[in-house]
Amino acid sequence: MPVDRNRLPPLRTPTVLHFPKIACETLGNGIQLRVVQDQENALVTFVLLLRTGSTADPVDCYGLAGLTAALVSEGSASHTTRGFYEALGDIGGFFGADATSDSTVLSITALARYADQALALLVDVTTKPRFDDEDVERVRNLRLNRIAQLRHSAVSVADRAFLHALYGSHPYGHLPIGTVSGLKRITSDEIHEFHERYYRPEQWRLVAVGDVCSSDLANIVEKITGDLDELSVAQKKEDIVPGPPGCPVNRIVFVPRKGSVQTELRLGLVGVSRHCPDLDALTVMNTVLGGQFVSRLNLNLREDKGFTYGVHSSFDARRGSGPFTIQAAVDVASTADAIREIVREIRDIRSMRPITKEELKLARSSLTRGFSRSYETSSQVARAAMRLALFDLPDDEYTTFVPRINRVGSEDVTKAAADYLDDENLIAVVVGPPIVAESLGDLGFGSPSESLID
Repeated sequence: MPVDRNRLPPLRTPTVLHFPKIACETLGNGIQLRVVQDQENALVTFVLLLRTGSTADPVDCYGLAGLTAALVSEGSASHTTRGFYEALGDIGGFFGADATSDSTVLSITALARYADQALALLVDVTTKPRFDDEDVERVRNLRLNRIAQLRHSAVSVADRAFLHALYGSHPYGHLPIGTVSGLKRITSDEIHEFHERYYRPEQWRLVAVGDVCSSDLANIVEKITGDLDELSVAQKKEDIVPGPPGCPVNRIVFVPRKGSVQTELRLGLVGVSRHCPDLDALTVMNTVLGGQFVSRLNLNLREDKGFTYGVHSSFDARRGSGPFTIQAAVDVASTADAIREIVREIRDIRSMRPITKEELKLARSSLTRGFSRSYETSSQVARAAMRLALFDLPDDEYTTFVPRINRVGSEDVTKAAADYLDDENLIAVVVGPPIVAESLGDLGFGSPSESLID
């Protein structure tokens, strides 16, 4: 049959992702276990979730959760740092530790035939970390040096200033890496106390994914963690969900950056939590507004006006109300005009210029046609199952995603934009040369305040 190569082939209906079955149980010591069998992969991945992150940082010790997580990978009472990584190498393993605003995630991936050794290593460093004074100082200095590096990045400065301007002293008002003053105040005793309080086994949510049958993985977990009930110091579980933040003190913040040839912009407001009932409509709306290359914001500021190489918007839906953020680096001379155009696009999508059928079709396609690619490996599946546990989502959350997005209509998008994007509550953070400050007072955001970041 001849093929007409002058025509693109028709698109097929997006394939619905059938997320693997998750076997769930709660062990006698309180550990919540989720097992996913993956026969396509010769690896096993264990992900240990603690629903505690930088939201638990004391106000004078920003960075404590992140520092504690980083120190876990420095070995245990039975393994030096070098010994731990040698044992990891013997089983073809990889270890990861990370703290976000809402969580601390420790993970290990290894060959499936070494599943019991892999889990034993994970449990060992999680329950009995060394926390040597020498390691504490070394890792602290690494993180302080990282913050010093980030000060030379306009992107990082804008991100930190934006969160602080939007949330203030709220738990979401700082990055997990912390601040210079906070990291310097942290003592070894505080690290030990934080670990004892938040790393208790009855708070663990453990995800196991691999080429091992569910019952075998469950038995391995029972065997390795069976005596951990003695480590629990209290029955009460820590489960921190930040409440709503107060109103921002200033609606426009300027951070001077001498010699900068571009202005780094952040505009946004307090968004929604992961359990927002209109999250699907907001996801489609954001894709049209600024979530893809052919979004309204990018076509306006980049393609039409030539203000920027790119502009992007996103909702960071957390356990509490996370930020909605629009970010761009624009030409210095176009700073004020770029802000005006961003505000105009938000007003338009709320009511003045509702999304078209073509925009809706394109946004749905963008969100659904590549969706299954994010769940191909055992590590991806494990992380996805971990997010279900983090946000208390149903097991079919990913399976129903494509049909849910395809049910979102134009009216749903317009209503969501009107309900959640109030241009009168937008705040702006501007990082750029001092000359930019002169153009910021006539934007409807009030008088700009100057900010210096710790």
